[in-house]
Amino acid sequence: MTGRAQILAAAIGPAVLLALGTTLTAAPAAAPAGHIERIDHRDPVSAPSRGPAGALVTIEVFFVPGSGMPVGALRLLEQLQDRHPARIRLIYRVLKSGSSLLVPSAALEAYTEGKFFELMDELGKQRGVLKMEDLVELARRVGVDPQRVAVASRNDHYRDVLEANQHRFERLHGGATPSALFNASPSKVALGTITAADLDREYEAAYEHALDKLDRGFAPDQLVAAFDNDAIRAPQPVVMSVVGDDDDRSPLDHPLATPPLRLDRLPSLGKPGIAAAVPIVLLCRPNDPACANLLRVAEPAVRLYPEDVRVVWAPWFDVGRDDAAELTLLGDATLCAEAIGSNQGELTTSPGWVWVKEMYAQVARGRGKKVTGAQLLDDVSAKLDVDTRALSACRARRAGATLTWIAEARRSGVPRSNAAVVIGGRIYSGLSDPTLILELVEAELAPGVLGSLPGWHR
Repeated sequence: MTGRAQILAAAIGPAVLLALGTTLTAAPAAAPAGHIERIDHRDPVSAPSRGPAGALVTIEVFFVPGSGMPVGALRLLEQLQDRHPARIRLIYRVLKSGSSLLVPSAALEAYTEGKFFELMDELGKQRGVLKMEDLVELARRVGVDPQRVAVASRNDHYRDVLEANQHRFERLHGGATPSALFNASPSKVALGTITAADLDREYEAAYEHALDKLDRGFAPDQLVAAFDNDAIRAPQPVVMSVVGDDDDRSPLDHPLATPPLRLDRLPSLGKPGIAAAVPIVLLCRPNDPACANLLRVAEPAVRLYPEDVRVVWAPWFDVGRDDAAELTLLGDATLCAEAIGSNQGELTTSPGWVWVKEMYAQVARGRGKKVTGAQLLDDVSAKLDVDTRALSACRARRAGATLTWIAEARRSGVPRSNAAVVIGGRIYSGLSDPTLILELVEAELAPGVLGSLPGWHR
């Protein structure tokens, strides 16, 4: 091939040359008359957007599409992007409302078919709750396949995308929805009441922030990750521990567990096979109903940071209690449930974690009534269909394992208390505030934890 031919090939592409070659070498047979309709398809993992990927200001608007979406604010955001087309990237992060997936799924299906903005225009004109037949008609009106809309909603086709958007919103501390984030920072004015002047101020501040990052040596393609990292709450929050009368420590003193607590073979929640950067250890009395709430408080950290966080349960009580023998029985049974396997949950839950959750659920059903340890053990075993013979054999082999673990934890510095939480190796007695727990986790992970976010397509 001559140099000119090579330039021509590079300019028009091999597909066109092939087509030309075919035309010149042989005349094709007459094709039957027909109709070809071009349907755009976009990767559903990416997000609807306006503006260049390399823009210095990225505005992410998180909202639930439908009759209640912030139409006026969306219009103002689009006008702002129109005034600065090279500097602003406007990204639409679709969220679901509770268990309602109908309209969000339709919006993402419309995006996949290249009709997102057309459907948004139609949704903005609607009032009241949309039913499936209404949505199908709207889809048909804007050129979206109504059958695919119905299937997407019925089969929860875009669940992963919706959950990823929700996780990103929570990890960036977006506040209440709907919300607009300028370079990963929430706007100072709520989106529902925001004005064009407010948006101009937010844009100018975000643009100046981006220029500052460039001056400090960040490359343009590093800005998104840099702003994500800035969004993390790195400062260590102030936490007051519960201190006993016989403890001379300050409530602000949170010692490191030394030596580190032994966490192997304990019930846990988190992605299997990962070395968690920040383990959250919940030290709880096996029959304490308040511990069920502590589990619920800690679980969202795993959902938000699945690659970095693991929650571990450990038996904890004062061995001098009158019911210490009963609590030891329950603790040993829980450790054995972890060992022999009783997992009826998801892959992220270890067998013992399933046991722990059911154990506290059984305690709650008692509504304050005294239930013996033996009865509680039998009830949990029956509910989870555990091999009781294998469980009994394990308990015989590992009798007193709970007391051994508690003794080791006491030597590591865990004080006598009803419950304690260990985050990043530091001991917090009586901690149960979900916001503080999340802030402590993020302080341990910072900086750069948001780099573990899914690979966001800009």
